[in-house]
Amino acid sequence: METKANTNTKIHVLADEKLGGIKREYIEVDRKAEVGERIIIVEADCQSEYRNGDRAFVSRFVKDDSKFGHYAESILANGQSIALYDREYHVLEPTDIVHIGGQRYEMVDRKAEVGEKIIVDIPDQCIGNDKEVGIVGTVRSRYSDGDVGVKSIGLVFGDEYRVLVPLDEHKDTIENKNSAYKELKNLIHNELGISRQDVQEMISIAVSSKVQKMSESGKLDRIAGEKIESLIEEGFENGSRLLHGFKERVSQTVSNEVGKRIANVLNINVELKEEGN
Repeated sequence: METKANTNTKIHVLADEKLGGIKREYIEVDRKAEVGERIIIVEADCQSEYRNGDRAFVSRFVKDDSKFGHYAESILANGQSIALYDREYHVLEPTDIVHIGGQRYEMVDRKAEVGEKIIVDIPDQCIGNDKEVGIVGTVRSRYSDGDVGVKSIGLVFGDEYRVLVPLDEHKDTIENKNSAYKELKNLIHNELGISRQDVQEMISIAVSSKVQKMSESGKLDRIAGEKIESLIEEGFENGSRLLHGFKERVSQTVSNEVGKRIANVLNINVELKEEGN
């Protein structure tokens, strides 16, 4: 499996035997490999028995007396031993990102909190410890020095695990919201045949109805009365003379206050966009 992190970096998702076979993300890096590292062939010789995209583990380096210098002796997945020059391969460097149950996690080296997932990466070698690399569990309790109690595993020492931090939850939430918005928009415009003008009229009718009810109940009178009394007190502060622009200020303030009350009651928050947006 291969994805792209950006235009310059390729990511490969491969089973990591050092983590019990859990899927891990590797990045392609153009450098000389070390013994034991994973590599991917990117510029295979035409006459060779291997192809671009083949992956292998470097087993050793051999001195070549030709102008090419050293080459890496590597083992392909099928067990075949091949020799590769540096120009023929890229190194696959492991990242801290793993895939578990369809979710991407970052492995973080810190003390775990109750409720978090952890992965055992370096089991203690003491006698009687039967924990295996790659075991995943949820923390149920915490002890000193980062030791934790984990469901289905038991006690896990602080230096045996790393915390699994979910990476895609925020992205998934945004994508789900965008998808729901598109579905609703399609339902309103295409299936129900409701236009932008129809929506505006619905809101206008709802607001008018609510304003009428508030007016009949006396709520608008109370709101306006309270604000006007407050403004009158302020308006006569300057030597008992009404301040300039008092009428306009009263009108705007009462309008704003009534508008806020209506919005709170209706709980409407609609942004009308031009068609095509």
